[in-house]
Amino acid sequence: MFTCFICKTLHSNSYSICRHLKFHHGLYPGKYLRLSCAENGCSSVFGTYSGFKKHLVRIHGNRVPSHVHDIDRGSKESESQGGCDHAAFENAALESNSTEREGQARQSASVTEVKLNDMCGSLVAQLQTNMLSQSSVQIAVETIEELVDGIQTKTKEAVLSNIPSELCETVEKCFLSIENPLIKLNTLAKRQRYYEDKWQIVQPVEHVLGVRFDIRRDKKTGMYSQVPVRDKIVYVPVLETLSSMFNNKEIVEAFHQTKERKDCFYEDICDGEYVTTNRLFSLDKNALQLQLYYDDFEAANPLGSKKGIHKLGCMYFILRNLPPKFNSVLMNIQLLLLFHTDDIKKYGFDAILKPLVDDLKRLERDGVSTPVSDSPLRGTVVQITGDNLALHSVFGFVESFSATYCCRFCLADRDALQSIFSEDQPGVVFRSKELHSQHCSTLRDNPQLSSTFGVKRVCLFNTLEYYHTCENFAVDIMHDILEGVAQYELKLVYQHLLNTKTITLNNLCERIHAFNYGYMERKNRPTALKMDDSKDLGLNASQAWCLLRNTPLIFGDLFENTDSVWHLLLLLLQIVYIVFSPRVTEGMVCFLKHLISDHHSLFKAIFPAKILIPKHHFLVHYPRCIRKIGPILHVWCMRFEAKHNFFKRSVKNFKNVTKTMVNAHQAHMAFYWETFNFERFEHGPIHIEMVSNLEGCEVICQGLKLSSHCDAHTTSWVKYFGTEYHVGLFVCCGLQSDMPVFKKIVNVILKDGCAHLVLCEVVTLGFDDHFSAFCIEERPYPFDIVSVAGLFHYKPFDKQFSYNSDGNVYILPHCHLC
Repeated sequence: MFTCFICKTLHSNSYSICRHLKFHHGLYPGKYLRLSCAENGCSSVFGTYSGFKKHLVRIHGNRVPSHVHDIDRGSKESESQGGCDHAAFENAALESNSTEREGQARQSASVTEVKLNDMCGSLVAQLQTNMLSQSSVQIAVETIEELVDGIQTKTKEAVLSNIPSELCETVEKCFLSIENPLIKLNTLAKRQRYYEDKWQIVQPVEHVLGVRFDIRRDKKTGMYSQVPVRDKIVYVPVLETLSSMFNNKEIVEAFHQTKERKDCFYEDICDGEYVTTNRLFSLDKNALQLQLYYDDFEAANPLGSKKGIHKLGCMYFILRNLPPKFNSVLMNIQLLLLFHTDDIKKYGFDAILKPLVDDLKRLERDGVSTPVSDSPLRGTVVQITGDNLALHSVFGFVESFSATYCCRFCLADRDALQSIFSEDQPGVVFRSKELHSQHCSTLRDNPQLSSTFGVKRVCLFNTLEYYHTCENFAVDIMHDILEGVAQYELKLVYQHLLNTKTITLNNLCERIHAFNYGYMERKNRPTALKMDDSKDLGLNASQAWCLLRNTPLIFGDLFENTDSVWHLLLLLLQIVYIVFSPRVTEGMVCFLKHLISDHHSLFKAIFPAKILIPKHHFLVHYPRCIRKIGPILHVWCMRFEAKHNFFKRSVKNFKNVTKTMVNAHQAHMAFYWETFNFERFEHGPIHIEMVSNLEGCEVICQGLKLSSHCDAHTTSWVKYFGTEYHVGLFVCCGLQSDMPVFKKIVNVILKDGCAHLVLCEVVTLGFDDHFSAFCIEERPYPFDIVSVAGLFHYKPFDKQFSYNSDGNVYILPHCHLC
């Protein structure tokens, strides 16, 4: 007998339990299907019914599958063994036609029909969410519909040929009452109605900005004529989206998680001064904190003939009331606006933002009804994020970073940027609400001015009651550092190597190409470098991050400890480790301020002919931004830019491209909101081994409360909230004397739906300043066991070696561990 892991009912075979899970619990095949085995403490989890069935047969044994319900089969067998004749069979059939049993049969048939419809609906939704065109989906649905009709016809013929003639009419009626579930999904209009009823899809709204005339050719006459064309934006109502989000139980549970604030620690935006001093968030702890993001992306091939024609602007939002690991999930990034960027020049940002700002004002004033509170929850914008160009566009600042006033935080001019290395220096004037109002008034009084102190126009977001752009402290470490300062300075370091003739360009590239970056960075290894007169290396953000961290190990043997250029690179790494930390202390913020000042001063001393780019200056404001909004890692653009891939892959035609994309996105989101598991617990192939045969047997028995003679389910890797833990990698389990305690993963054990890492001790010998890495020594014992969810730091590490191996083993940090 097999046990259902949900309701604990017993089933005789794999077919029976799979049918039960599909039709009684609605677990349909899909990308995020999770089937747990509940046999004898087995914690195996499967993503497909085929894998689940194979596991039951191979591991737990299985009876001969039967497509007849067990109770029905037992009654028929007993009748045949008792020598019942045809008359007895007819009497039994007549008895079963009582009113009560007919009602039960109709109810059961109705439930089964609903489940079948849901299963088919989910199947078609998966086709749509996997970026198939509407024509391809239509062909697939029609083909499956014909297939089901053919199977139904064949089944009916087979049944009618093997039953008494007296029952043929009844059986035919039964078959006629069974409707092909694909009939309700065989047209686009039917599918849209079905999904709207099933998932309450938040429908986008089109807002007309204006009407223009375009020259079009009539296909029939071949004549050209002027045709009125309405320029529109597509807006997904933010209030309806918030209501839809709170229908998800996991979102509600995450929203109610207690957020403990520790003095002198910054872990989330609630720990910063901005939330604690904001008039809304400081008084209402449940007020909704909306973090907006704006960016442009190219829908067509950026190198083809359509370049620039289909450049779209988009605005997303996340709910900062949720833990950071929830907001890193792409499906939790909600779409707000989609429009053609050309419309900004024609109609201005205010016209595009008006529907959104009007709803945000309603959210501030009236709130939105949610299941988490008896009264409506109010909320507003907590921060707006994006790259520097995008933020300056939205806020109404100058969009040229060679302008006299190009900083959105202070009023330092272009020449002062080369000498201001700290906010404590005299003469630094910060932008404020009062100053910004004066600048906007000057622009209104003198329309001939294109800008004043870097301000071009009034921002519509400043009409909100609880938000102002001068209190927007979001910075983007992805563009400022990884695609800016890091590549600029790495190029200078490599040019210094080439100029001193320590190494040739070929040898430099060979070192970078041949270096072993480890398992975790296998996808981010840098490609060919661009060693021209530009200010970057031609790498993307992930490749630049990988190269920056590994440069000390690759080229450290070519530099002396006294080399000032090498010291500049090490200072940059210390800065990067702090700003990339998900947890920052007040002491680290103070240290960061001095690091940035020392770094900029050393840069000007070493390279007097080189200029500090504006992104260097933005680093000066990082310490204050951390104090205001917590770790700035949580406001970078990396995850938001990954969201663009959906639109780039989903576009199939460019007729009313914005509405087409938004409709596809909303259907995609509705489907995944119902089926997605935020925890995303995945693992590799499972092996069953006796506990006594595993390394660290005593620790496993004690930690998991198992007997040494029982079986354990092991695997080589597990993925938790998108982070992969693989045997052979290292994890940080805490701090000892301000040094991280690393341990090596020697096994992964699955038990009761949780992953536990069996760890072996590693001795941290110290931090090697020259290589900017921790020097470690592996030990064969003692062992330890820890849950994946209980790790001190969530990211695993590789062990690495210097290019000319000195015999030491190193671990490169991702951030400052505290």
